[in-house]
Amino acid sequence: MNGQSEIFQTALPASEGEWTTSRYDDDVFAIRGQVLRRRFASRPAVFFGSSSFRYWHRMAEDLDCLDLANLGFGGGTVESGLRYFDSLLGLVEPASIVLYFGENDIANDGLDANSAFAGAQRLTRRIREVFGAVPIYHLSIKHSPARWIYADEFRAFNAMRAESCAKGSDGVFIDVSSCLLGRHGRPIGRFYDADGIHLNAAGYAQWAEVIAAVPGLLPATAAGTPGAFSSEAGTGSREDKAIK
Repeated sequence: MNGQSEIFQTALPASEGEWTTSRYDDDVFAIRGQVLRRRFASRPAVFFGSSSFRYWHRMAEDLDCLDLANLGFGGGTVESGLRYFDSLLGLVEPASIVLYFGENDIANDGLDANSAFAGAQRLTRRIREVFGAVPIYHLSIKHSPARWIYADEFRAFNAMRAESCAKGSDGVFIDVSSCLLGRHGRPIGRFYDADGIHLNAAGYAQWAEVIAAVPGLLPATAAGTPGAFSSEAGTGSREDKAIK
């Protein structure tokens, strides 16, 4: 066994008995290697989720903030997020945590909105156990052209998430779906890559406009401060309400 394999096994222990796949390991290992080489100027905003974060190559530039850590990994689900929780979120001390899970849970893993939301609540509880009152921001599931068949489940998941944030201490719900829809309520194709699932630069620009306007989500440090980390290349106040 080579040195890299030994490090990898130490970094990514099996956390659940049902986990026998290494589907995400290469992606997660690459992210770990990059973040371990970083030196953040202050506590970063941490983006933890699926490929909708992973493929946001210009996240720091679009959000005009260098104190952020993009820990998105391809195909991520709530279950894989829980599996790699310590291996990824354990690398940094977050000022805030931004989550994007649920889309692949429904579209790829066959869950309905209720079961996907139940899993998402487990992840939220885990974050609270480890990080206490750190601000948590939940992004809504986007409606993409290739996954329009799941629109009803996506809407139901988003409604449950928005309601839970409005009622309790789950965090802040951020609607990043509506900005990608036309007047007829269907996805605007020009915001998506050719696969009809992932956002292109124009789509991420829409997300950036919404996210950057959320109070307390990004650290107060100005752009240009060393410390940005993207998986591809002061703590704000918490408002337990939906942001539309």
